[in-house]
Amino acid sequence: KYNVRVEERLRIKIGEAKNLPGRNHNAASVRDIFCVLSLDQEEIFRTSTIERTLNPFFGEEFQFSVPRRFRYLSVYVYDRDKTDRVVGKVAVKREDLQTYHSKDHWFPIKPVNPNTEVQGKVHLEVRFEENLETGAERLCVRLSECSDLTLSNGCCDPFAVIAVRMTNGKMETRRTKVRKKTNCPVFDEMFTFETNNSDQRYSVADWAELVVTLYHDAPGNNVFLGEVRVLLSGHQAQANNAWYFLQPQKNGDKFSSSFLDDNQLSSLRLKIHYTVDHVFPSHKYNDLRRLILQSPTVQPITSSACYLLGEIIPSKVDAAQPLVRILLHHGQIVPMIKALATWEISKVTDANTIFRGNTLVSKMMDEVMRLAGLHYLHETLRPALEQVFLERKPCEIDPTRVKDPAVIQTNMENLKDYVQRIFQAITSSALHCPTLMCQMFHDLRQLATSYFPDNREVRYSVVSGFIFLRFFAPAILGPRLFDLTTEQIDSQTNRTLTLISKTIQSLCNLVSARTPRCNEDYMVCMYQAFYTETHVTAVRQFLEIISATSNPTQRNLDTAVVLKEGVLVKRAQGRKRFGRKNFKARYFRLTTQDLTYSKHKGKEPLCNIPLVDILAVERVQEESFKKNNMFQIVQPERVLYLQASNCVEE
Repeated sequence: KYNVRVEERLRIKIGEAKNLPGRNHNAASVRDIFCVLSLDQEEIFRTSTIERTLNPFFGEEFQFSVPRRFRYLSVYVYDRDKTDRVVGKVAVKREDLQTYHSKDHWFPIKPVNPNTEVQGKVHLEVRFEENLETGAERLCVRLSECSDLTLSNGCCDPFAVIAVRMTNGKMETRRTKVRKKTNCPVFDEMFTFETNNSDQRYSVADWAELVVTLYHDAPGNNVFLGEVRVLLSGHQAQANNAWYFLQPQKNGDKFSSSFLDDNQLSSLRLKIHYTVDHVFPSHKYNDLRRLILQSPTVQPITSSACYLLGEIIPSKVDAAQPLVRILLHHGQIVPMIKALATWEISKVTDANTIFRGNTLVSKMMDEVMRLAGLHYLHETLRPALEQVFLERKPCEIDPTRVKDPAVIQTNMENLKDYVQRIFQAITSSALHCPTLMCQMFHDLRQLATSYFPDNREVRYSVVSGFIFLRFFAPAILGPRLFDLTTEQIDSQTNRTLTLISKTIQSLCNLVSARTPRCNEDYMVCMYQAFYTETHVTAVRQFLEIISATSNPTQRNLDTAVVLKEGVLVKRAQGRKRFGRKNFKARYFRLTTQDLTYSKHKGKEPLCNIPLVDILAVERVQEESFKKNNMFQIVQPERVLYLQASNCVEE
């Protein structure tokens, strides 16, 4: 038997919602809507807020490795009012995810109430014994602990009610102590029940059912968290010591829902991509690895392992991602891209259609640029985009989207200013383009010019199609997907990014003699503003430099590039022997050189940890601090304990 590792990945696109109910059930009253993506009610991501609508369009995609077992993937729909109020949710069982794999599907939005929010499990030990003094039969129930209980408004102060029902209708109950501020409480309490047939009000009875109900201890009215029912008939043959999943209340009263009724026609469009890989030990893949690494030299290339895998696997992306990682690790990605590109260009008759399809080589190029070019992308775009997020100048130029046509000219100037900043950042970044990308662009340029010697523009267009259309433009359109920001993006800024991205996409046409194609009349002025001799020359010079040689001189990487930043909760260092070791939120920034943290974003760092001083990063068990998602950064002199916001961030 082999030690098989299971790796799960989720990619989910939250499209749009339809027919949401108005506030106070008034169809004319709009809402400010956002969605929260959760694994068993643990928030993982949230979308931007779409204001003043009952049919919001989000168009946001999230992807992550699943770090733990889960029962439900849920998307909660919220209304941002004075407080965030849940409208409803879509919940998909883990075992049903494959049913919706890679399909756009409209899911009904269901009401949210305590019964729909039940999650977690309870560890019970149930046994029967005889009371030696009275001869009566005794039932012993030990409630050891619970795991992953539902949070109620971010809190959980759980307690349990243990009830035993007899066959004659008699009921006895016990209650545990309240455990404060934990959704994984340890009770370790024992309760005993005895059959007492001396009570004349009841007939002779036997054990019928054990019911363990969990509640959150809330002021005024306890919140139901779930229950477990264990049948006690036939108990002589069995004693139980096991984990039980909590279930919704059986035959209970109807809980009040959020805003939705059961017959509400509200729905949410999702596209779920869920993969489960079972990974054998590395040596079991030696033969396959050898075939993949031989692919660049196999003739014809269509008989190579890489090409055949691209044909067999339904999704080109699923084939490209692992192939790129293997070939990158072994230094074979550039010759592989060149071999595939040579075969693909040989079939093309129109130079304008080179690499415009979703072929294996195009997807492999996308993946290489994403991996090798992330630092370059951050360094080039982040300063200009941060200005867009900070200033939030209106840039809408579509007459059908503005109430006052007089503002269009001002908005146009704002948009031109933002595009010019990004244009300048891109075209002045050629010397910073990673070596690997330059090598690939050089090979593509050489191939295109050899197959189309009479086309003087193809040397530029074959490169611009990748660097502008498939690298810079998608990052501008979805900056959160490329870790260019962790902030929520409002609808106005989202629209600004869309307009900037449209203009940047058109830059690939500046290198050709053709006038840029314009699908929207309102964008004509923008395209004309950047279709000048100065801009054309700048783009061509940029493309010349990044594709000029397969071994360009690279800059010295003295400038730190931000890889990730955001808020983590930090345990105080406790340098004093009797100092308080409390937890405080700090703003962390990870770069290619160091890890720093400060009190708030933009403030001076309180601490700087060079990456060379980090010996290890390890997960910390919850029992250590009674907190979820803890990990430690081990340094030579001390250990830094941190808490992430969720299991994915950890």
